[in-house]
Amino acid sequence: MMKIYTLCAVALMCCLASCSSIQTLTFDQLCPATVNFPERVRNVAVVNNMPATPEAKRTLLTLGEMNGNGKKSAEMLASSLADSKYFNQVMICDSALNDTHFAGRRILTQKEVQQLAGELDADLIFSLDQVGIQTERDELAYPGIAASWPVIKAKVTPVLSIYLPERERPIQVIAKTDSLQWDAGLAPSDRQMQEEAASYAAYMLTQMLVPYWKQTERIYYDGGCVEMRDAAVCVRENDWQGAYDLWKSLFDHSKSNKLKIKSAFNLALASEMQGDLPQAEKWMKEVEKRVTAGSDEEAVWKFYAAQLAERSKDFPYLNAQMGRFGNKF
Repeated sequence: MMKIYTLCAVALMCCLASCSSIQTLTFDQLCPATVNFPERVRNVAVVNNMPATPEAKRTLLTLGEMNGNGKKSAEMLASSLADSKYFNQVMICDSALNDTHFAGRRILTQKEVQQLAGELDADLIFSLDQVGIQTERDELAYPGIAASWPVIKAKVTPVLSIYLPERERPIQVIAKTDSLQWDAGLAPSDRQMQEEAASYAAYMLTQMLVPYWKQTERIYYDGGCVEMRDAAVCVRENDWQGAYDLWKSLFDHSKSNKLKIKSAFNLALASEMQGDLPQAEKWMKEVEKRVTAGSDEEAVWKFYAAQLAERSKDFPYLNAQMGRFGNKF
């Protein structure tokens, strides 16, 4: 689930990559978190504020609703945040603060938050309030296959409140729902389900709380002339300045409109890979001016333009969030 593409985008990527002069490039891209924190927030604590739950069955799976394991969920989230190395220190209070069986959220009082912050030496408290699990049996049908495939689906919904000691109420409450799936014959027990949900809830929340890496793909032209092939060698060696220089020379000296389109497109990619998104957008405008409506080049331009626009939209948030590291990323 690290990469999510629409079916049409996947189909387009496969179609474009099948062209002999187009290559795909895979790399890790840093993405911004959903939540922004002041730079002064350096030490944080994760606390288990989830309702008490009966001991989960070790051999059976119960379909329907169940609550996650608070202790395990808090431990997983604290470990995931610590692994991100975004905060100086991540402390944990995995002892249950909520000893009731009430399924709803319990809001911490300001006195409780201040006491926890003092005891854990934390600038900010992450209160894990719920990890809801909704399981059901389903049948999946695939084209060309007569029989359906029985699966167990689980919707996981973590809810987390964010507290500052000087505030009376949570400064923000975040929640997200996503699904896990197993072959019905390999379905986990209730206990295993809680462990899987704890791990997945930590993954979802961490991506909302701190910047995270995801694998992404780009395409570029590598054929048509010697300069293109030489630049492709530079790309494989991660020498983006060398590739940029070759493509720029080709753009300046070529009289072929197609080569100018391809070199300008590649120059946009080289600019992006060197962190200069405004320059990348300028080169994409150069491509836009030259492509013919309905052509393969226009399809390639539209595909990358959408990717670049999304990254440009995210970049100011990422810069703000990485300011504590001098924007070195």
